[in-house]
Amino acid sequence: MNKDQIIIVTAIKLFVDNGFHGTATSKIAQESGVANGTLFNYFATKEILIISIYNSIVKKMDDFIIESLESNSVSKESFRSLFVASLKWNLENPIEFKYLQQFNNSPYSKSVITSVFRQDEHPLYVLIQNAIDLVIIKPFPAAFIFSLFTAQINGLYNYLVSTDINENKRTELINETFELLWKMIED
Repeated sequence: MNKDQIIIVTAIKLFVDNGFHGTATSKIAQESGVANGTLFNYFATKEILIISIYNSIVKKMDDFIIESLESNSVSKESFRSLFVASLKWNLENPIEFKYLQQFNNSPYSKSVITSVFRQDEHPLYVLIQNAIDLVIIKPFPAAFIFSLFTAQINGLYNYLVSTDINENKRTELINETFELLWKMIED
């Protein structure tokens, strides 16, 4: 791993464990095995490091979701595929998922969230907007439907990681949760 990758992996763990304000850059540098100055050569400020990590994680998640989509059509099955892929990524990447949750509930999110919605690059956001345009789902603001969708994924994630259920029950619960969500948004 390169030094910048070591710094990022270390920073994610420390930020998740101690929070953004509870993690000093000197601690990140120390646990990464680099000098403080080296950390700042890669990331000029702590805020740049925090936002860079967020952007990196979102890109990895979006790439995974796009690769996992079973269909490029605008349909219920596309939404289901995206729902399952998003949940799967979260379950397979719990530290990164916790980082995203922490970031989204921090003051740092204000500088990034609006640009995500304006860019129309997130696969779910694009699918939602296309489905609204084609009158497949209700004509609510796309950002609102995006929030409903992510809230269901996050809630289901929290339930699944805190409950010991077998794979069949887990699959059934994922499908039932998606169906509940679909009933809320279908036109």
